[in-house]
Amino acid sequence: MASCRPFRVSPPSSAGRLSIGLIVVALALMTTAAQSKLLVNGTDCIIRDPLYNVTFDFNALSSDLNHHVTAEENSERFFFNVCDKQRKDNRTEPLAYLVRQDKKITLGYEANLQLDNGRMQFSFLGEPCGNGSHYTLDIILLCSYERTPADLRVIPHTPDQCRYFIFWDTPLACQPLPTALVSNRCTVRDGTNRHLYNLLPLGAANHEVPLPDGSRFVVSVCKPVRYGHLTMCPPGTGVCLVNDAEYRDYGQAVADPKIDQLGRLVMEMRSTSEVCQNSLIVFECGQEEGIESGPIYRGRKDNCTHEFVWRTALACRDTRPCSVTNPITGTRYDLGLLANRTYTLTARDNRTYEVGVCRIPASSHCPLDAGACEVSSKQSVGLGAISNELQYDTTGAPYLLYRSGAVCDATSGRRWETRLEFICETDPVEGGRTGTVVPPTVVENGECQLVIHFETVLVCEPALMACGAYNESTIDQYVDLSPLMDSTQNYEARTSAQQGRRYFLNVCRPLVPQYGLSCRGGAAACEATFDGVTARNETTLGFPDVSLVVAGDTVLMKYLRGDPCRQDPLTNLSTTVAFRCLPTAGRGRPVLLEIEHDCHYRFDWATAVICPPEQTIPFERSNCSFHNPSTATSVSMNGVLDELSLCDKQPVAFIDYRTGSLIIHYTQPDSTNCSSTNGMKTYNVTVSCAPDSPLDRAAVSVSICEQFAYYLTLAYIEVFNEFSKYLEISAKIHIEIIRC
Repeated sequence: MASCRPFRVSPPSSAGRLSIGLIVVALALMTTAAQSKLLVNGTDCIIRDPLYNVTFDFNALSSDLNHHVTAEENSERFFFNVCDKQRKDNRTEPLAYLVRQDKKITLGYEANLQLDNGRMQFSFLGEPCGNGSHYTLDIILLCSYERTPADLRVIPHTPDQCRYFIFWDTPLACQPLPTALVSNRCTVRDGTNRHLYNLLPLGAANHEVPLPDGSRFVVSVCKPVRYGHLTMCPPGTGVCLVNDAEYRDYGQAVADPKIDQLGRLVMEMRSTSEVCQNSLIVFECGQEEGIESGPIYRGRKDNCTHEFVWRTALACRDTRPCSVTNPITGTRYDLGLLANRTYTLTARDNRTYEVGVCRIPASSHCPLDAGACEVSSKQSVGLGAISNELQYDTTGAPYLLYRSGAVCDATSGRRWETRLEFICETDPVEGGRTGTVVPPTVVENGECQLVIHFETVLVCEPALMACGAYNESTIDQYVDLSPLMDSTQNYEARTSAQQGRRYFLNVCRPLVPQYGLSCRGGAAACEATFDGVTARNETTLGFPDVSLVVAGDTVLMKYLRGDPCRQDPLTNLSTTVAFRCLPTAGRGRPVLLEIEHDCHYRFDWATAVICPPEQTIPFERSNCSFHNPSTATSVSMNGVLDELSLCDKQPVAFIDYRTGSLIIHYTQPDSTNCSSTNGMKTYNVTVSCAPDSPLDRAAVSVSICEQFAYYLTLAYIEVFNEFSKYLEISAKIHIEIIRC
């Protein structure tokens, strides 16, 4: 029967090559000890698998900026681009090169796309390497269903090596996902004890099960088997039998596990192409072993079902209260330190609440068994029953949900509920690991729901989003956005046509909790409609978990994993912020440029923070002033820093835009104290000012020779409100010199 026929690599026709649209397909049957060989060459960054007629389009991998990755073992840096149509015919600049000890090695001018027995790769051929060979670079494309794939990875190599490999995880190397598996959580709740089983972490990779006859099963749960080298399984397959060049569907992947009639945690997978070739995976608690065994084949349960057993800690009933594991990273969050205390909060409408985390003391004013309540001089109203079941959404933050509070709407019978969302605190208070938290914030208290944001280091990942990156255009220049991170308030973007809609962002960190703004906890960008008092219809535009990309004077910051797009529910909203250098902009402010296809939000942010330092600001001795040509501003030193007598010197200065500092350097003779420096005393003066205060303090440090140190404190520097005018400083300065 046709339905039983396995998918198999077939030999080519006598013509040798078959043209399918834009793709040139080369099927060559090579007799080896392993199996038949399938070779397919791509055109215009598109390649088609002839087994299932699936097209892979990699044009989205092209970047206006080069991709780059650093080798961990020797810090060598690889730069490359693919699918760059504008540079396709430009043979003067390489598309791939290696920087080794400040030397640039060409790895190739053209990226050739090829499918080799399921392995998709871009290949580059570079300059001569010696012994008649050339430098080569292979970019191996690996299927990843993660919305935020892993960083590029360089395979370890030695300095005398000519061939290099980079792994690139991308959803573009995957077969199309069935609709039910696009945003599935892979969870099921046990009806007996209400425990929530989450098997999504098991779906991060393929698992191979060898068989005695040399064939093997490839098993994947929660997501289909990842298409790849010697794993060209039919689309949607969860259990695939691989026998030489045959790939057979022994069960389609399912979205969630279930509890069967025997109380077991199982996944039932049914084949859509094979008769009587289905699979059953039984998950058993393996917590006592402390290891993940992977699936083990038990044989046929009956004539039609192949049975596997999988021992894993994720199948254990977790009885630890007030804790949860991040299913994406595996990090375990334990909020027990926040429990058994009462937090008293006042919302902006002056309503007062008491809330507890997992447990609440008996001294609380809340009704019995309530985890949150509104309190007044006359009574307290319960807003949800206490619960110690900490939960985690793969597209949000850890949260507690207190349901079944007092009746909120007598007509519908709807009751109050409280949601506590816990957000990583990127500017932690002292003692944060002992349970200290930034005071929680009420962000929503209407429509029968109380939403509270807790900021705490107890839910931070070991590695936060890097807020800086190396400049790809200027090697070894590090661009840092951390001065724009704000732990006190969010940035609101300027808009033109989006009437009634407001956009809030932060940089490299989650939004600061803000009353009336209840985007999902941990979000870094949010869209909302304001009615003059509070926000409505909040939409999450992304989370801060992607590294920055830098080239020239442009920095790209991306926030992914937002809410589902209204126009395309299978796509999640995302945000891209393009920072560009503008010395006169100061900190600057984001501006909404466009919303592509109603799914992707693009912001422009002109800022001085990422500008390279202004080298050698001219000093005009005739009027004793510094002039910054980039901002067209000057500052007179007459009456300023009199103790240093700058007007009689020949000072050299530059501006550090990142810190907002004026750096002054000069020398003067001192043969008595500075014989070791040829009788010259060197002054390095740093004047720093804050952007948001018209009256601020700045520290000036002076280093004199090697034997002495002077510490000068400049107090009450009066500056203009605009952060961009670093040099416009008035003369209200007090200098105290302390000789050490």
